[in-house]
Amino acid sequence: MNRAALLSILFAIIIMTSGCGNRFWEDTKDTVGNTYDYVFDSTPTARSFHHQEEIPIIEINYAAADVLYSNTNHRELAAHSPVYVETFTNRNNPADTSIFGGIVTEQVADRLVQRGIVISAGTPEAHEYFLPHGTTKEMYTDPIKGTVATLPPRSGKLTGYYVLGDSYIYVNAKITRLDDHAIIAGHNWTIPITNNIRAMLPQLSLPENGLKPSVKTHFQ
Repeated sequence: MNRAALLSILFAIIIMTSGCGNRFWEDTKDTVGNTYDYVFDSTPTARSFHHQEEIPIIEINYAAADVLYSNTNHRELAAHSPVYVETFTNRNNPADTSIFGGIVTEQVADRLVQRGIVISAGTPEAHEYFLPHGTTKEMYTDPIKGTVATLPPRSGKLTGYYVLGDSYIYVNAKITRLDDHAIIAGHNWTIPITNNIRAMLPQLSLPENGLKPSVKTHFQ
């Protein structure tokens, strides 16, 4: 075999090897990225770790408030009816005074205001736990006798609770009509536990000293 032919064969082998190396590197990058994304969950359909960290809690709570609003039937509670707010509590520990419950409550209530719900400060008056004077339930349900928009408003209350899990916080909220305790809107949602969430819940704070090594780190 002459020298020119030998050089051509060697050059072709180098090109092919370089291409395979690049392809291997690209495949490896994809595999490593996917593995890191799901390292904090055991199911392949889980949301990636990076994605969870990037979602602000306000966006999650605003989306939940939108669902509550969409579930509110104006025949059950008029658009101008006052809705009082009670701070969301830790269902497993009602004595929990962390700021988390207040933040979630305020964000949900603020979003409801943006959607047109009348959020009322303070506590309901005693008469708001009864039908408005001179009205009956039939007047609010039978369009022939009257409409919700023209009748005296009935009051409601926004309440909720949260439960701490290993990776998520489970939140439940509902809007209840005061005079007959009917739940006119309800929703459940989850909030991933990130560093920002841990700052609002001291009981979830990580140990300052980090993890204790499981192997011997020095010899005597």
